[in-house]
Amino acid sequence: MDLHLNDSAMAIDLIHVSDIHFGSGEGHGRINPTTGLNIRFEDFVHSLEKVVDYALENKADIFLFSGDAYKTANPQPIYQKMFARELNRLSRAGIPTVLVVGNHDQILKSTQSHSLSVFQSLEVPGLTIIDQPSSCRIMTAKGPVQLIGLPHITRNNLMTLEKYRELSAGQIDSVLVSHVDQLLQGFYQDLDPAVPTVVTAHMSVDRAVAGIEEELLVGYTLTFPTDIFVHPSIDYVALGHIHKYQVIREEKPAIVYAGSLDRVDFGEAKEDKGFVHVKLERGSTSFEFHSVDPRPFIMVEIDLREKTEPTKLLREAVAKKVIPGCVLRVRYKIEQENIQSVDEKDVLLEASQCLSVRLQAEVIPSRSRARMPQLTESSVLSPISALDTYLDEIAPENKERLLERAREVISKVSAELHEGGSVDN
Repeated sequence: MDLHLNDSAMAIDLIHVSDIHFGSGEGHGRINPTTGLNIRFEDFVHSLEKVVDYALENKADIFLFSGDAYKTANPQPIYQKMFARELNRLSRAGIPTVLVVGNHDQILKSTQSHSLSVFQSLEVPGLTIIDQPSSCRIMTAKGPVQLIGLPHITRNNLMTLEKYRELSAGQIDSVLVSHVDQLLQGFYQDLDPAVPTVVTAHMSVDRAVAGIEEELLVGYTLTFPTDIFVHPSIDYVALGHIHKYQVIREEKPAIVYAGSLDRVDFGEAKEDKGFVHVKLERGSTSFEFHSVDPRPFIMVEIDLREKTEPTKLLREAVAKKVIPGCVLRVRYKIEQENIQSVDEKDVLLEASQCLSVRLQAEVIPSRSRARMPQLTESSVLSPISALDTYLDEIAPENKERLLERAREVISKVSAELHEGGSVDN
């Protein structure tokens, strides 16, 4: 918990949460036989419930979600139902709620719809959806808040304009950054300097430390300079898209990524997950991070090469680190000739109290097999021949399919080389 929060009765209490990603991480769970739902999805729901519970218990004045409600822009009905249930709780309590459209909420090749459109159609009371750059004023129980919002910005719109069609992707990105900066400066000029102001956006900024979200990207991502948010009239910048909670700037204005609400994968195993409670006050804003106490992700790594009783050693390593209910990944190194000496069933028994367990063996080839004698100099002169020999040894069941893919790639490379062109990445 950060020590950034000031005690001020007049401050507006804002809850900043981001990157809920309903539907993500379910590969690390299993089906709850009582509900029929994946337990990891239930974890994500419980995390959001904790945030809404906190907002209600602490009489929050405004609730701000900075993007990526779901894993994809075509969420399953159960994901929409659970998200809508929490929005309904906020609406019934009279807490104004802001939803920013993130990259995972956008339907590719479409600018007219997104996964949050349904809430616009239902006209949920007190709900503001940021699906285009905009500036508005929201009335809370403690007074007005000026809000400037940016959904996830893509280059799609610029690429359809005739005057930009000849520009490279990098040049279009530079134009886009310039446009967004000019747009924000225009919004800033219209602000009332006496009213507290929040900017929210779903984007990467140049001072952020990226995380697992790089593996979840839909399309491309663009990095914006942090300084486009620095202005005397801005008190807090609520950012989404980067999954690691981090403070980009402490004050005037505070610029904060709330991070993802729950752990998506082992790339986030060491990161705490939660939300930010902001005390929004003109010229004196403070904030504090609150954990939702996410399910532990535990990693066990051990080298069993040249070890006697490898199963016993593996069980002992698991027993030392395992936490009941955790998601466990076990990686071990073992020589090829000793792989049969590891009894994985015995290890799984040791980890029986975990939610899920994944065992990954890194098999080290024997020195006598490190180089395949079949791969002579003459066979290596033909890549397909060499690959055929290699696949016979390591993946005979997939050989024909992989050889066909290899032939397609080699054919493409050969054609482009003969045409004098370059090979695309």
